[in-house]
Amino acid sequence: MSGASSRKVFCGSAILCVALWVRLSAATASAQSRPALGDGIFTPIIAPVATIDKTGRPITVEVTQPEPRFSASMVAGNPTGDSYVISFSTASAGGPCTYTGTGRYLIESTGSLTFQILAECGKLRRAYSYMICMLDENLRCSEAPWWYFKDRAYAITNKGIVVNDSTVVPWKDGAEAREELQAAVTRIKALRDRFRNDPHVVHSRVISCRNFHPAARSYEIHELPTTCLIKSLCDGIPSVDSLRDGDPIDWNSPVGSYVKQHNKIVDFSTWTCWIRTQ
Repeated sequence: MSGASSRKVFCGSAILCVALWVRLSAATASAQSRPALGDGIFTPIIAPVATIDKTGRPITVEVTQPEPRFSASMVAGNPTGDSYVISFSTASAGGPCTYTGTGRYLIESTGSLTFQILAECGKLRRAYSYMICMLDENLRCSEAPWWYFKDRAYAITNKGIVVNDSTVVPWKDGAEAREELQAAVTRIKALRDRFRNDPHVVHSRVISCRNFHPAARSYEIHELPTTCLIKSLCDGIPSVDSLRDGDPIDWNSPVGSYVKQHNKIVDFSTWTCWIRTQ
C-alpha cells in the first residue's frame, strides 16, 4: 500500500455522511457518524414553484424529459406520491401532485447546478430538485456530476445550458441571462474567496472518487492526496498539474492507474474520480 493517506466516506439519501475513515500508513482512526437532511442527490429537495420567480437565479425554459435517468418517472400525469395543499379560511388550493413531464435547470445561489422535475398539484406547482454538481467562478463543474447525471457533461453559456456538447436548453429570460449569470459568478467567487482566505484551512489538491451503490441508494467517497510532506512516502503519485478542478480522471491514464491500484478497484463502472482543491 502506498504511504499516501486516503479518506473514505459512506453517504446516502437521508444520511449525508455515515462514517469517516482516515488511514495513515497502517494506522486507522474512525469518526462518529454525522446525520444530515436530504441533500438532493438521491432524495430530492421539494419546493413550491412561484408563478413569477424573483430570486434572480438563471433558470432555463421547461423542456420534456431532458435527463434520461428520469424518463420513466417524470412522464406527464404520473403521480409523484405526495400532495401539496394550502388551506385558506374559505377554501383550499392544491391537491395530489402529478408530473408535468417537463424539467428545467437552474443555478442556485449556493453555486449548485440543479435539475428540477416539475409537478402540478391542483392549481399549485411543485419542483423536485436534484443537484448536478457545484460550479466554480467560471461556471464549470468543480466536481463530477452526481449519480443521476453520471457520464454527462454540462456547460454554462449565455444562450443556455449545453448538455453533452450538443443539446442547448435556453434560459427562460434570454434578455436577462447575461446579468443573472454575472450575479451568480459574483456570488460563487465570494464564497470561494472566503474559503481560500480562511487562515484555519490548509489547502491541497486531492483526487476525489465516488463509488456508487444504486441499489442501496448510497455511495462512498474516497480521497487521495497528490502531495505529501515526506517525499519517500510519495513514490508512485503521478503529477496532476495539467488537470483542473472538476476534470474527470481517465482510467487509462497514469492517474487512473494509480487510483485503481491504490483503492484495489476491479470493477470501476460505478466509480467516478476527479481533481479538487480542498
